[in-house]
Amino acid sequence: MGTRTVATRLARKTANLYKPLPSKAAPSKPISNKERATIDSIFQQRRIPFIGAGIMALCFGVYFSLVFSSFFTNPCPSCGNQLHDPSVDSCPTGRPPALDYAVQDDKIKRQTAEAFDRGLDVPELLMGYGGLREAIAKTAKGRVLEIAVGTGRNLGFYDWTEVVDGLGVDGKDEVTAVKEREKRTKERVRMAVRIRGKKEVEKFDVEKAKLPGQLEGEMLSYTGVDISADMMGVARTRLRDTVPGLKKLMRKIRVEPMPERGAVVDVLNGRVRLCIADAEEPLPPSVPVPGTPADGKYDTIVQSFGLCSVSDPVKLVANMASMVEPGTGRILLLEHGKGWSFINGLLDGYADDHFAKYGCWWNRDIEGIVREAAEKVPGLEVMEVERPLWLQFGTTLMIKLRVNPEAAKKCE
Repeated sequence: MGTRTVATRLARKTANLYKPLPSKAAPSKPISNKERATIDSIFQQRRIPFIGAGIMALCFGVYFSLVFSSFFTNPCPSCGNQLHDPSVDSCPTGRPPALDYAVQDDKIKRQTAEAFDRGLDVPELLMGYGGLREAIAKTAKGRVLEIAVGTGRNLGFYDWTEVVDGLGVDGKDEVTAVKEREKRTKERVRMAVRIRGKKEVEKFDVEKAKLPGQLEGEMLSYTGVDISADMMGVARTRLRDTVPGLKKLMRKIRVEPMPERGAVVDVLNGRVRLCIADAEEPLPPSVPVPGTPADGKYDTIVQSFGLCSVSDPVKLVANMASMVEPGTGRILLLEHGKGWSFINGLLDGYADDHFAKYGCWWNRDIEGIVREAAEKVPGLEVMEVERPLWLQFGTTLMIKLRVNPEAAKKCE
């Protein structure tokens, strides 16, 4: 045998020494019924934590997706790239930057505002704001003032029955109208007895208990205020489509140019109004309604997502307090701002970008602002502060305030 042959065999043996052996798969062992039962029992015992963790993960994903997607989508596609630069002016004007630019064509302005409004549909649906808007609107009663009405996204949730009653615009015949009116009167007395007790109602005066505007949701008049004429144009259209009878009284599109300040809509003997006004300045007084004092005050003041968009939110709260009926009146706020500590860092980090697109500071301490106003305004009291939608991590707030007339007098 030659030297070359021996060397070849030796090389082959050496190579085989370092050749990785094929892995032998362990024979699969079927899961016994006992083990399967154990796994099932563990899941059953911890089902709620498992499901809760899954829901939390989903909500985190949706919330952060909405947050980040808002920076990559134009709130108003037809506006081009004319977005506000916070480095130039970080003071909110009450107008979305997408609408705060010089365009003279009314048609373009209207289409731009409509596009901006449509852009809010999906985010508000996912955030669950529609239910909160409805909850506030169903609580409003009497003479109602809505600050920062915007495009009128609350209008469809109000009950307009008493506002149009007796004016002949709702299309009801007199017999039907009388029957419905009597039914509502009985319901007011019944609710008054339930809330106050029979003896207390007798002292209170049953005839007064029969008057409209006593129950939550019974609105007698409505005044909406906003500083943006473009957004007010959308609100006007929505108001016309919502309030019974207004389609007969109002054109579909306003022919006259929008005023810089003043009434855009004033119909039904002043019971329904839309006004362009700065909410930090003197507000329009209420119109006298039968059964209410002619003092220019309002029984309910509503505001949705407005304190984040004004230059002086404390002043705005004080201004609302000056217009609400002392004692019985209520200020109802739906706001967004600082929430739970772990989410505030994210809000702070993207506050400039959010402001540049939407014109609001979403990281303001809304509760702190309201309580500061309560300290400064004589008699103003914070009745309730709720943070609903816990999946929004405390960033959504519902706040109720009133003015205590006795405390206000002591401070005079």
